[in-house]
Amino acid sequence: MKGIMKSKRVLLMACALTMGAYTATANAQTANMTATAVVQNTLTLATPFQLNFGTIAAVADTVETATVTVDTLGGVTVNRTAAPANTAVIDDTAASAGQVTVADGADGSAINITINNVIDPVAGAESFVLDSFTTSWNGGASAAQVIGTPFAETFTSAFGGGTNTLDVGATITTTTATAAPYTDNTYAGTYDVVFSY
Repeated sequence: MKGIMKSKRVLLMACALTMGAYTATANAQTANMTATAVVQNTLTLATPFQLNFGTIAAVADTVETATVTVDTLGGVTVNRTAAPANTAVIDDTAASAGQVTVADGADGSAINITINNVIDPVAGAESFVLDSFTTSWNGGASAAQVIGTPFAETFTSAFGGGTNTLDVGATITTTTATAAPYTDNTYAGTYDVVFSY
């Protein structure tokens, strides 16, 4: 009788251990998870204002040069090395600095900017030299820039509701190809402003 009782006790303990192990295994569940990241290095750019030097008078010379400058606030000034080269403002109503707006940037990150691919304003066979670029970031101090040389600005999401601004000024200079007044016409050129992280 004792032997039977002992066998039953051993059998019960074995069953209890087996059931406990089975219960622990049956309750184990695995959740398969994912890890994702969205990369957005592309900034959202717009150009609400184009660089405009207004309406001017311009006289070229084979030795001397004259300039028209638009600053980052849109102010227009003229200068010359000496007569007979000359520039003068007739109407600056349409004059403006160029402006690029930058959105969808990472707050506090450096944005690398380069002005390049400059094509001088031309009409027919006559042209001006487009150079001496200046920039202002988010209304800050104006800084001189060198064509093709990168410079960095910090994106600030708190500025302009998350839209930062780059104002661009520059200078056009008469050429020394001929000594004569420029022909009445619209002189058009282009330049690229490249943004990247």
